[in-house]
Amino acid sequence: MKNKKMDTLKDRYFIRLGKQTDVHELPLTSKRILLRILVQFLVGDYHSLQIFREDYMDKKVFNKERKNGVLVRGEGTSMRSKITNKGHYDDFVTQFREGLYDPEKSGIYIGESLNISPLDSEQFEDSIELLTLVNEGSL
Repeated sequence: MKNKKMDTLKDRYFIRLGKQTDVHELPLTSKRILLRILVQFLVGDYHSLQIFREDYMDKKVFNKERKNGVLVRGEGTSMRSKITNKGHYDDFVTQFREGLYDPEKSGIYIGESLNISPLDSEQFEDSIELLTLVNEGSL
């Protein structure tokens, strides 16, 4: 039986997608899901795309406060909480580290507001055609 290596935060990405009025945040996405989203972005399904590595988002950011007239380092939060204003993503990351949570199951990403499934044959052919045009410089 093959021993599967467990992903770490440096192997995962935090993605924010914009679609007219909706913004979808997808924590802990793998490279495979990232490529699917990138193709969907190039095709025009989404208007904006932000990609962060999860290990970067896990870094602490400290607020400065004044105590007795002296500027000192205050309470720290993760970069993830600062950017998204949602603390529950930090809970997902903690569960991921412990092996209790992974939003990707059998090649399908199951998020809070958006699910990403494998490309069907038509989407796959369209993406290959798009990538060929980009490679040739026609696009």
